[in-house]
Amino acid sequence: MPTVKGVNLVEQNPSIAWDKNNGFSFTKEFEGETTAVRGLMGRYVRDGSASNIRFEPDGATAKLYVNYQKDVWGGSGLDETPVEIWELDGNDTQYSLWEHPSIKALDFSTVNSTDSATSQTFNANEINRNKIKSQLEKEVQTDDNGNVKQPDFLTATTTTDNPVVSTDISNPNCHTDLKSIYRHLTKEQDSWQRPTYTLRHTLTFSPEYNYAANVVQRAYSYVNYIITPAQLTGNATIGEPTLDAAITTSITNAQTNSRPANVNASTGQQTIDGITHQWGWLKSAPKIVSEGRRKITLTQEWKLELWSTWIYTVAS
Repeated sequence: MPTVKGVNLVEQNPSIAWDKNNGFSFTKEFEGETTAVRGLMGRYVRDGSASNIRFEPDGATAKLYVNYQKDVWGGSGLDETPVEIWELDGNDTQYSLWEHPSIKALDFSTVNSTDSATSQTFNANEINRNKIKSQLEKEVQTDDNGNVKQPDFLTATTTTDNPVVSTDISNPNCHTDLKSIYRHLTKEQDSWQRPTYTLRHTLTFSPEYNYAANVVQRAYSYVNYIITPAQLTGNATIGEPTLDAAITTSITNAQTNSRPANVNASTGQQTIDGITHQWGWLKSAPKIVSEGRRKITLTQEWKLELWSTWIYTVAS
């Protein structure tokens, strides 16, 4: 039954609607004498809580529609469940050839070789890496007549030892992978690609939603930390317990199948140049968009990569 507001004004039964983009909306409808309805419109405009107001005069009578982009049945907000969307975005990303797993696996820090003439200790991989970069970026090697010649490191003894052991600091034995990268770089093949993944979470809720809810507050925890694969899907505090089965399976496949060679499958770690790197998801800061009184959207991303633990901290 309609609610009678006075002899000149009647409130009709309210309506509730829902759509994917905006969620719930609530509309009040009034009908009566044009003057009375026009006056009521002014009251709602001054109140400022309605999303939109429509006044439809029809001679001596008029209708008024007051819409709220939220469910306010009974005049107050309801504790709603926000709309969640999870996306796993895969791309092929270009990396410097120096970032190739075969090069990253080489030991450039252990000083294990000794020059037979001077007794000076050195790391052969580091010396040859510097020679390669110098040959490409600075000054090429020449013979006694000033003619360009084949670099010494290409004629040095080839080895697969890691770290390389040598007794000649001026022309140490050269690892086969360093010779390979030089040959590729001279052909201007200076990059390679591998799949990378970004996990994206979009949370949409109305201004009436409980901001203290865990699903909202969790977005601000462990930002700029490395979340390990096990933590992301299996730790309710550090990870994301609202992940559904389909996206969890996709994440597991991405983590496993795109893990770089030489990364320990158990710990997800690899030591590069003496620094521990962790395979995992770097959690980005959340982005908040408020569309007036209609809805609030929270978006957050995690990027899967081999991260330096000197730069970033593993969540714990």
